[in-house]
Amino acid sequence: MSIRLYGWPDSTAARVHWALEELGVSYEYVELDRKRGDNRAPAYLAVNPTGKVPGLVDGGQAYFESAAILLHLGDTYGRERGLWPAPGAARAEALCWTVWATTELHAYMMQWLYHGKDTVVSYAPADRSKATADYNHGQYLRMLDALEARLAGRDYILGATFSLADVPAASSLLTGIALGGGVEGRKQIEAWLARCRARPALARIGGAG
Repeated sequence: MSIRLYGWPDSTAARVHWALEELGVSYEYVELDRKRGDNRAPAYLAVNPTGKVPGLVDGGQAYFESAAILLHLGDTYGRERGLWPAPGAARAEALCWTVWATTELHAYMMQWLYHGKDTVVSYAPADRSKATADYNHGQYLRMLDALEARLAGRDYILGATFSLADVPAASSLLTGIALGGGVEGRKQIEAWLARCRARPALARIGGAG
């Protein structure tokens, strides 16, 4: 089996897992044990030198960072399956929204939740800060507004059909909702999330993580 995904529960490895199920490619999922220190073992650090998840090996080539992995999967497997656009304007949009979801939407959302929600106290830093929570909440709302505007007149981020560009944003928001956050009345996002949540591939991995 040429594709191997490394992850653990409740991590951004879930979005890669979801993408692999959507693609229908053969892969092996390797669940690492943080408590045992699997992510610090030399063999895994050769895949992801940061010691975090996800890590992915495809045909002997290692990849880390979920956005980079999703872009690789889209370019390598997604086009022939109708889940990633060919080079051109649509692919440029797919690249931008995929990276945005991981570096902007997810980052601001998680910092808001870490500092501002008791539901994530087990994950939160010891020095929780209301000022930090308020700042990140404001930025998170800005990200929601951008996505709400993008989805106006569209069923999915790239248009009428689901693509891998939907995966990181949907995975992040579904995780945030599970941790006590929400999309704060954005109707376009609510409808889009309902469509994404209904994907059989997402059900097969047990949710967005």
